[in-house]
Amino acid sequence: MGYGRELSAESVNAVLEELHQQQELLFTQAKFLNVTNDSIKLVLEETCRRIAKIMKCERVGIWLFNKEQDELTAQNCYDATSSKHTSGERLFRSDTPSYFKAIQQERTLAVDDVTTHPATQDLVDGYLGKRGTVKSMLDVALILSQGIGGVLCCETETRRTWTSFDETVIAALADMLSFLFDRLYRLEAEEHIRTLAYTDVLTGLDNPHAFTEKASLKIRSLAKKERGIFIYMILDQFTEVQATLGHGAGEKVLRLIADRLCYLFPEPALTSRIGFDHFIIFYPYSGNRVTREMDIDFIAKVLREPMVVGGQEVYMTFSFGVSSFPDHVSNVKDGLQAAQVALEAARKKSPRKARGFYKPDLFRTMKETMLSEMNLRRGLDFNEFRLFYQPQVDCLTGKVLGFEGLIRWQHPERGLIAPGDFIELAESTGLIIPIGEWVIQEAFSQLAVWEKLGRGHLTISINLSPRHFLHTKLPAFLMECANNKGIEPQKLKLEITENVALEDHVAVNKRINQLSEMGFPVSIDDFGTGYSAFIYLQHFPVQQIKIDRQFVRTVDVDPKSEIIIKSIVQLAQMLGLQTVAEGVENEEQWKRLQAMGCDEIQGFYFSKPLPAEEIHRFFASSEELLLPMPKGAKN
Repeated sequence: MGYGRELSAESVNAVLEELHQQQELLFTQAKFLNVTNDSIKLVLEETCRRIAKIMKCERVGIWLFNKEQDELTAQNCYDATSSKHTSGERLFRSDTPSYFKAIQQERTLAVDDVTTHPATQDLVDGYLGKRGTVKSMLDVALILSQGIGGVLCCETETRRTWTSFDETVIAALADMLSFLFDRLYRLEAEEHIRTLAYTDVLTGLDNPHAFTEKASLKIRSLAKKERGIFIYMILDQFTEVQATLGHGAGEKVLRLIADRLCYLFPEPALTSRIGFDHFIIFYPYSGNRVTREMDIDFIAKVLREPMVVGGQEVYMTFSFGVSSFPDHVSNVKDGLQAAQVALEAARKKSPRKARGFYKPDLFRTMKETMLSEMNLRRGLDFNEFRLFYQPQVDCLTGKVLGFEGLIRWQHPERGLIAPGDFIELAESTGLIIPIGEWVIQEAFSQLAVWEKLGRGHLTISINLSPRHFLHTKLPAFLMECANNKGIEPQKLKLEITENVALEDHVAVNKRINQLSEMGFPVSIDDFGTGYSAFIYLQHFPVQQIKIDRQFVRTVDVDPKSEIIIKSIVQLAQMLGLQTVAEGVENEEQWKRLQAMGCDEIQGFYFSKPLPAEEIHRFFASSEELLLPMPKGAKN
């Protein structure tokens, strides 16, 4: 260091004063809350200049380890001769293993001759080779809270014999730097934690927490005439895109959508990803600015533009709901809820490209729907459903062959509710599966009761929704119920409507074949009302068709209805299928159907749907299960 082994009091005091000034500089900077990697650059430059002066050396370098501690990167290197600062140079353990080992095992590394010291010999041909004038080095480890974080290096162009005082001084300087870097890392960690708490990591947008805070502040700062719009947006087919192209491609789509939303809604608007493929936006505006700037058609056009992902063009559509502040809501939470209510209401009408604008009665309607769903679940849990039975009669003899099981809901407040008032809700909420399973169990239980009463020849027909008919567990559930009650599968007829074929042609065909092989007859309900009716018979191996009541109720007054029914019956006979006509209300209709060769009939002329206990009385009043024959018919 040039002080010699014996230092005068003046020299020591001068060094100590320099150290004190350096300490003041670093401690002052470290206490600044806004210290960053950028702002610290000037501090490191000034620190290197002072250290060069204190240690009386030509070069000073501050180096930091990477996480694995196999690489050092220069944060700042100062050359006192040229007064230049450089940074970014790197040293690798693989090139200089002896040096790395030495600085990680010893507090200080004092090298009087770099060419002969074991720790620096592998530096001579590399790092030091570029600085041919370096003769001696004094390095000290920067010890941070998490361990050794780097090294402070002093280099001289003349040979030096480093004293213990030199090592003490350089160690003190290194500790000051360690304090500064610890403070910087702590602030970076705090900023990282804050980023995680307020930022969506995938897209860089605000997360819901940050959005709520910022939107609340903006609402409070709006002037009297200023307004705001909340938008709740969802990508329509994101799940399919991600399933097809992969998770990575899905993430890229979300990032691209986020970029487009930032372009469409710049400051002072706020945009956030609220989860998966859901985004929320708050757009403040004044006057009629919203009509000019928030052009929904323009937004849709930008969002629909193709995105190149994984070498493929991806096209996305979206649905959204909108609510307005202060017209509809008074705070952020209610604004987002209202926008989501508008979105869900719009998606019930159109699952894609839906646009919903909040109206006060929407929330009331959704609340009523939710309560209805809750009541429906309660009805299932508390066994409030009932199965009613309508006789199905041999058209030729009038003998009762079986019954159609028809579900009713015995509501504790509203009384008996017909299926038309709750089946659609059951289908939309997924409750149609457990309700359908209840019907199957109830039907088998009733068949078992009749079996014990000596009426084991009777059958029950039940309706299955398209969703339940194609459910993977249906075949096993049917067979389990049949075995538990000891009932032959052919006693339970499964009725499906023509629109089941619209679900999945191949899956429907496979399921009908599967159930037929198990012994369960499959019947087409409401036959003749759909465009695909006859195509249905061509492709699916059903055993029975039920002629829709709209033709039956006018068969005695409308020649066209009679022609249609006759055609259906004749076609069924040629295909070896049974026919059932539903909705028979008078004797004349029965006679016409009998003349056409229809197999079975049912309707109010014979009986309305009856609860199980009344069916028993029905048996008692008609011991042979024969109903009055139409006049002129042969028994």
